[in-house]
Amino acid sequence: MLFNTRILEKGLLAQFNTAYSAMIQQPHLAASQDLYTTVPSSAHAERYAWLGDVPLVKEWIGDKTIGALRDYDYEIKNKDFYSGFSIDRNELEDEQISAINPRVQSLAAAVARWPWQLVVDLIINGTTGLAYDGTAFFANRAAPNDNLITGSGSTVANLRADLTEARAAMMRFTSDADRAMGIMMDTVVVPPELEVPMLEAIRGQSIIAVDGQGQAFNPHNGFIRNVITFPELSDTNDWYGFATGFPIRPFIFQQRSAIRPVLDDTQEARNRKLDYSVEMRGNAGYGFYQMGIKVVNT
Repeated sequence: MLFNTRILEKGLLAQFNTAYSAMIQQPHLAASQDLYTTVPSSAHAERYAWLGDVPLVKEWIGDKTIGALRDYDYEIKNKDFYSGFSIDRNELEDEQISAINPRVQSLAAAVARWPWQLVVDLIINGTTGLAYDGTAFFANRAAPNDNLITGSGSTVANLRADLTEARAAMMRFTSDADRAMGIMMDTVVVPPELEVPMLEAIRGQSIIAVDGQGQAFNPHNGFIRNVITFPELSDTNDWYGFATGFPIRPFIFQQRSAIRPVLDDTQEARNRKLDYSVEMRGNAGYGFYQMGIKVVNT
């Protein structure tokens, strides 16, 4: 069967769009989107000198005293990314479309995970990657902004105690103006080994508190909205807490251009190969370090 490249490209695009739309609605990807703020970009890089400037409401007496921005030089440079696969012309001539469909769906899944992967890399490198203040995102900063703390262990009881400590610590975090920011930890990120004990610590109904009517309840179940498991995390006993309710979240996903599917048939006459790929341009970086905390268990 002879095939028309333009018709093929339209068909692949329609299938990719359908698969991509379905993938980004998956619960684990939808939850991970709460970890980052998407910021459009119009240049090769964007400078975030305003990070650290958190508006505060004050009584207006006399002239307004609005502090000047600190001279932060935090910048996120855009990069080019792609993913794709090859199609043999014989597959098209033999009408083996069923062999192509799974690859389109896998490509859509990979592209949907792109922001996720950028954020995972930032989390993994968080004790060395620099935040807007020139210090590692997770670091032993001066009190009360120490967001690299030592945990008590990985049992359910340990995790419950450490959840309480981490949430209280984040509530005390301050802005550059030394005012409490009112941060409430609502999301936990764990490696696969801690998924079950963390869910038990947060969702379990065993007695850890009693309300005014004498009923047992688990307060963590009301505090923590999401438990996200990242298989890429190699420190099997460490976990992370994040606050996702602020306009600027723990991480920034900077999007320079929308994803762009491309069909390249320039090699077909030479080796029967057509390349179908998706191109992306953007990057990710750290937002407010006060929105995150790492709990290390040795």
